[in-house]
Amino acid sequence: MIKIGKAVKFTVLSIVFVMVMVCFFSRTTYVVREKFGTEMHDLFTKFEKDSLDTIFVGTSHQFCSISTDLLDFEYGINSFMLASSGQTVPMTYYAIMEAIKLQHPKTIVFEALYCANDFRVIDAGMSHMFFDGMPYTKAKRLAINDLIEPKERIYYYFDLGFYHDRWIEVTEADFKPREYSERGTYFSDHVMYNWEIPVVDKSEKEPMPDEMKKYLDMIIELCKENDVELIMYVAPYNALYDDDYARQNLFYMQRVFNWIEEYVEPQGIPFHNLFYEMDEIGLDGNTDWMDSQHCNYAGQEKITRYMVEKGYIK
Repeated sequence: MIKIGKAVKFTVLSIVFVMVMVCFFSRTTYVVREKFGTEMHDLFTKFEKDSLDTIFVGTSHQFCSISTDLLDFEYGINSFMLASSGQTVPMTYYAIMEAIKLQHPKTIVFEALYCANDFRVIDAGMSHMFFDGMPYTKAKRLAINDLIEPKERIYYYFDLGFYHDRWIEVTEADFKPREYSERGTYFSDHVMYNWEIPVVDKSEKEPMPDEMKKYLDMIIELCKENDVELIMYVAPYNALYDDDYARQNLFYMQRVFNWIEEYVEPQGIPFHNLFYEMDEIGLDGNTDWMDSQHCNYAGQEKITRYMVEKGYIK
């Protein structure tokens, strides 16, 4: 009996020790990790399962163009912004997988900027921005094994190792959540003048990169298999710099967007290319931009209202 009692005591103490260590490492990881971007997933997991109707995915062009708070307050559209900076098309595929598992929304709205870029991930910083707040679901495991080099994967399963040298940067703000909209809305009141956005003729087309097309096809199939409506659009933006090389790259990407529209619409997927609707939206280069690529809150509100009033978001 004494031996059994000692065994039980040892087992209980071991369980308590493991639980304490798990809590310690979880809290420590949260404190030292970068907060911007990573907390979108934290916010997302707080919603009751299957309680959201519409989920937005894509890059910073998505969260700088759509206000999920405005959709809720003014139009009663129950949505969440699951976009993140540098979210490549492969990352978007796994974000949609996560969204379907946790929420099974009626609609996914995908801003298609990165369909014209040919990379699976950008860099470690932006990859961690996407992965670190992501709950430990099947989607996260598959995404890490698919997109991250084998020798780096350990830092995505246990991301404390990636931030081990960030202790010297930690401030009081790192110990508490940043103040975010509960629906993931991004807000910027910074204003920068944006010169006139040049646009190619809509007849000009160029195929998207093969690897990105593969993942786009996977996104389309995933949504169809789960009876989720997929809506695609591209938000307008300018060349990164006001020079001919940057404009040529912008024209290339616009030709890809025109090709994508021709590719997906016969499959029953709406594609709204807002480059050709800027005058209707009423974007103003003097007031509506935070930089040449991204809208501030004024431009964001114009695009959001336009998308609803045109019936693009229902």
